[in-house]
Amino acid sequence: NWAWKRGIPTVLQFDGWSGSDAAYANPVRRSLRQMMISRADGFIAASSLGAAWFESYGIARKHILIAPIPPSFAVPDITTNQRATDRQYDLLWCGRTTRSKGFDVFIKIAGALCKAGIAKRIAIVGSTDIAETIATLRASRITDQADVFGQILPDQLPDILSNGKIALFPSRNDAYGVGVIDAIACGAVALASPMTGCAPDVLSTSETLPTDVRNDWIKACEQLIGKPALLETTCQQQTKAIINNDPAHHCETIWKAINQAAHRKPGTRQWG
Repeated sequence: NWAWKRGIPTVLQFDGWSGSDAAYANPVRRSLRQMMISRADGFIAASSLGAAWFESYGIARKHILIAPIPPSFAVPDITTNQRATDRQYDLLWCGRTTRSKGFDVFIKIAGALCKAGIAKRIAIVGSTDIAETIATLRASRITDQADVFGQILPDQLPDILSNGKIALFPSRNDAYGVGVIDAIACGAVALASPMTGCAPDVLSTSETLPTDVRNDWIKACEQLIGKPALLETTCQQQTKAIINNDPAHHCETIWKAINQAAHRKPGTRQWG
């Protein structure tokens, strides 16, 4: 409002997408969003789904820039000589241990894979209640095969993520899904639900799995763990897919949006 009253151009950045609307839907929030969009002079989305969200509010695609979110930390130098089979954890969880994130689904998948002898070790990073998480693992009889970590600092993540083979994100609502980017940046292969905002931009269709179809996740993990060559190839493909997920590209995109906004003709959706 301050900028609008003074004729100062504004750029609106939205890291989520329409999948997040249901969780926060209310008349006041919708009204505020509509006002911000109608008054904005530039638009930045974190993903193609975020861009589609802007389009649903009447913004032309050519006026929307996509700035993929960088990893949460300085990307570690993953040695090219490290074999996937040398990594300690077959399965990784990275995020809050909530139903919204799909932690209940992860436990079922991990339990089935451990019982079948496919997964030997798992790591859970980001537990919101370690005692409760351990109790959940105990109920699934996989306590002895799991290492549980609480809410750790971003620069502590690489030590764990770079020691894992597959990271699972069976989320029911994750506006962007930076955990996917974090895992891939550390050399782990990511599998995610279509409710993870960055999934369409980063993962192939075979790596994007429906949250509640547990067998699809089990089969995908079994294939990757059982075939080191497939795991390595998938890792390389995903690494290429996040090549623009870095601070420099993010900064350049924001600067481009600022310049576009500065050249917009007042009171129109036209740019000079």
